[in-house]
Order: sequence, then structure tokens, then C-alpha cells
Amino acid sequence: MKEIKRILITTDFSETSRTAFPLVREMADKFGAGIVLLHVLDAHLPPLVFEPSGVSAGEFEQQRVERAKSRAEAFATHLGEMIETAVTCGIPHVEIVKFAEDNGIDLVVMATHGRGFFSHAILGSTTERVVRRSPCPVLTVRDDSLED
Repeated sequence: MKEIKRILITTDFSETSRTAFPLVREMADKFGAGIVLLHVLDAHLPPLVFEPSGVSAGEFEQQRVERAKSRAEAFATHLGEMIETAVTCGIPHVEIVKFAEDNGIDLVVMATHGRGFFSHAILGSTTERVVRRSPCPVLTVRDDSLED
């Protein structure tokens, strides 16, 4: 079995995404692994920018990235000390896989929302897409407080 030195945990800043935090912390401590918390700004979501506001689309996007970086830093405090954070922009499953490939990630951990069949069939699943394409193992953690 490959040694686990770097664990990537993804977050959309929801309470569900925190479900995996205790397990990730425990695994990192057990294996002596580093933790990287990643948030992907979804490129599918159109920015709500109006030229009359005086803010260009580029400035708005930069502000959006800076806000996400601040939120990621704050969110990472729930994992304890010595956590790297990263923010990228794009299609979430593509960016997560690319980040894992480019950053020597040994394990990806993703909390799942546990959406029902209809939502999954229409929207698809970021987690499922990452599982199929990831260069390393993916551990999914279901939020037990959600009902099917």
C-alpha cells in the first residue's frame, strides 16, 4: 500500500463538508500526513456583475477569489493547525482531479451531500466524477444527519 503523506479534503463551505473533518484529522495524525483544504469556485455559476456598479468583471472575480481564500483559511481552523489551503476556479470535479495530480496528493477525502436519486440523475455528482478520474484513492464520508 502506498504511504499517505498528503491528504486533500474538499469543501464547498457547507456544514456537510465539515462532516469529514474529524476523520481527516485522525488520519493525518495517524499517518503523519499533511492536509490540504481545497475550495473550487464553480465556473458554471455566472458572476453577478453589472458595469454600472463601477466594478469590472475582472475586479469582481479577483474579489470573489480573495473572499474564498479568506473563507478557506477560516474553515481550515476547524481542522487544527498546519493546514494548507487552496482556491481554484473551474469545473469542480476537473479542478479537484487536476489539483490532486499536480500536488502529489495521496488521498482525496470528500463529504457527500447524500442527495436523492432524482437530484443525482439530473445534476450528476461531483464526488462520483472525482472517484472515476482521480489519480489516487478517494474516501467519501456521508453526512449521517441527512435523510434519503
